[in-house]
Amino acid sequence: MGSRVLVDTDYLIDYVRRRAELPEGQWFISEITLYEFTRGTRDPAEAKKLLEEEFTVIYHDNEIIERAAGIWRKLRGAGLLVDDRDLLVAAVAIARKLPLLTRNVKHFERFRPLGLELHPISLAGSLSGRREG
Repeated sequence: MGSRVLVDTDYLIDYVRRRAELPEGQWFISEITLYEFTRGTRDPAEAKKLLEEEFTVIYHDNEIIERAAGIWRKLRGAGLLVDDRDLLVAAVAIARKLPLLTRNVKHFERFRPLGLELHPISLAGSLSGRREG
């Protein structure tokens, strides 16, 4: 079995639309990704069910909330404002030691000094299953 990876919403959307492939391994999504994805569907309950069949959903627990609060304080102290959803996804990845697979490297770069690992595919900016025009 391959590696474990946390999949961000933008990458998940590309995967569902068959514009991207997921690396071999165990796939996770955060509850934020579950929310962001299902809110844009015609049938959120069905979309949630299908995602839960294919991905392990990580729900926020005390460790993740405390990690997120600590990250927020550090970034705020440095004068860096971030979207709470991105912060929570980053906190999940850091707390669970999962590399994040995202197309939005720019938003997540600021979390790298705090322990976030970006999946190599994210850093390469492409994948074997290239985006279709």
